[in-house]
Amino acid sequence: MWRWISIALIVVLVGGGVFCGITITNMTGQLNELKSSYVTLQSDHNSLKTDFTLLESFYSSLELDYNALESDYESLHSDYYILQGQMGQLESSHSQLQDENESLRQLLQQYEKVPYGYYSTRNFPYHSNTFEGLCGFLIYDFVLPTDYRLNIFDCSESAAYLEWALDTAGFDARIAVGQCPWDVSGGRHAWVHVYFDDSTYSAVEPTALTRTYSYLTWEAGMVPGLVYLEQPSANNYYHNYDELLDNIYLAIKHTGSTEEWNWWEGFWGFI
Repeated sequence: MWRWISIALIVVLVGGGVFCGITITNMTGQLNELKSSYVTLQSDHNSLKTDFTLLESFYSSLELDYNALESDYESLHSDYYILQGQMGQLESSHSQLQDENESLRQLLQQYEKVPYGYYSTRNFPYHSNTFEGLCGFLIYDFVLPTDYRLNIFDCSESAAYLEWALDTAGFDARIAVGQCPWDVSGGRHAWVHVYFDDSTYSAVEPTALTRTYSYLTWEAGMVPGLVYLEQPSANNYYHNYDELLDNIYLAIKHTGSTEEWNWWEGFWGFI
């Protein structure tokens, strides 16, 4: 009986050992698989961690690029408004230049109405640019081509003619414009100043050289048209003018046209 018990125990022990061996083998295989999975997971984790680090770095770079682009956009936006303002100024300047160009074009058209060689003619004897020379010129050599004619050959045309004649005779003559010296109501007038070599000057009233206003010479023996200091209106002639115009071109520029000065367009022609 004990024999059978021993055999049974041996069988049980052998079977248990075999079972345990199989179980241990299976568990060892599973453990190895788990180890392999762990290694794979750890490798994947490290790879993901590396990828995360790269993505985090890439995100930081993108964020920096975004901030830089946003700053550039704000700068460009500001520059755009500045350029827009400058464009408005340029458009305004361009329009102003166009207006000035048109004004100059119209002024040139008026200049072209002045006879060619306007100051080149020598129709009057040459005189010394002195007070005595002026007196001699007005007494002996100068005559207006026509009598006073309102809006045709009035103070402005006669002043322009006198300035031209004096200039061609060797004097430094200029056209003066301003309030009429004898009209306190505000009437406008034109006359002539002559500047001498000794730095003195005299005023000449061109309308006094016409028959209509010859009485403006005032007294016999006075030089025709010459304004004397003791005359009541002399101070106005010498000091209270608005503009002193050196030549016919500045006179035309002052009024914008030849209409006030074009003595040469009358029936007397360009002398």
